[in-house]
Amino acid sequence: MNRQPFSGAIVPLDMDKPPLDYAGFRHEYIGGGLRRADLAPDPIQQFHNWFAAAIKAGIHDANAMTLATCVDGKPAARVVLLKDFDERGFVFFTNYASDKGQQLDKNPNTALVLYWMEVERQIRVEAKLKRLPAKKRRNIFTRDRLGAQIGAWLRTKVR
Repeated sequence: MNRQPFSGAIVPLDMDKPPLDYAGFRHEYIGGGLRRADLAPDPIQQFHNWFAAAIKAGIHDANAMTLATCVDGKPAARVVLLKDFDERGFVFFTNYASDKGQQLDKNPNTALVLYWMEVERQIRVEAKLKRLPAKKRRNIFTRDRLGAQIGAWLRTKVR
């Protein structure tokens, strides 16, 4: 049988159907909450504890975080991957020539959000961005899988 390849289709919206109840999607969180007495005195140690719990819970891409920037009153947000963290801060990579890199050059004040619904945890970080020294960037970059390195290199060539 000689079939034609699927070429795509547009499914028209049925405007006569009632809209979805978006507010009804809310999940009722019943976890233990957050008590100061249960927190580590060091915020980086606490983040390490929470990150370990996210990994133990099997959360895929637990290192995915939303990065928010704002330039000239225009906010932007996108997902980046956490590459490292310690008492000096949280590390992610970006192409300095990308829109994101240029926005961070214009306004280094940024916010990060990690959201792990499976463990009922949201972590917000607000900070002033600082570029890593070249040696530290190379060390982390060479740790990455080859595919991620090639992808980063290709993105620089596409612009």
